[in-house]
Amino acid sequence: MASPARNRARVQALAVVMVVPPIAIIAAIPWLRQQPDGLIFLVTGIAAALTVLASLALTILNDRQIDEWQRSNARFSSQWGWTIGAGIVALLLAVPPVRDMIVAGAEIWGGMASPDARLVIMTFTVGFMAVVVSQAICTMLLSLGWHVWMSRDARDPS
Repeated sequence: MASPARNRARVQALAVVMVVPPIAIIAAIPWLRQQPDGLIFLVTGIAAALTVLASLALTILNDRQIDEWQRSNARFSSQWGWTIGAGIVALLLAVPPVRDMIVAGAEIWGGMASPDARLVIMTFTVGFMAVVVSQAICTMLLSLGWHVWMSRDARDPS
């Protein structure tokens, strides 16, 4: 078992890998505006992949150190947290000031004066729906996979 100092160093390194890429992307927006689409998608894809992988690694490290009560808490919060969060985002999309803020963000980050508000909101909404649907599909597939794996016959100890 790794020492507490070593675990702390791992957690800190993973936290940096998880947080720095999105901050770097936001800081690089003026430069990214001048780059071809392929490079933009590559750089943002790498940043997203680093963030997700570091997040998964942090989750695994944390899961190894918690007891059953804390695991139940994590399961409850992850099950209901994303569901409630998705519902809140869906409700907020109906609020005009929130939609205006989304369009203003697209205007700032896209470097385009007065983008078509309807197109921006529709694109944002479709992207949001894609995330929610993909989470639901992945949840179902992982549940099915877990069920199949745990339902298999016990192997002979020989």
